[in-house]
Amino acid sequence: MTRAIAPATMPAVPGRYQGWRRSLRRGAMFHLIDYLGVTPCRRRALERNASRAPDNLGDMQYWGACPRCIKISERPDQ
Repeated sequence: MTRAIAPATMPAVPGRYQGWRRSLRRGAMFHLIDYLGVTPCRRRALERNASRAPDNLGDMQYWGACPRCIKISERPDQ
């Protein structure tokens, strides 16, 4: 299982993704999602009504973000 990381700045959202969301399950971390609700790291599919967007950087630091999604967001070709 991948460990969540606390980003120092708000991670970018590449053009083909909708944004950052986390499942409402206990202990879930934030993932990038596309318009179909699929994460680029292929860990899970997030339903719009069963997930939450971050309000600010503090949410991302508290709950953590998927390291694979962070690396994908930092790629220059995305």
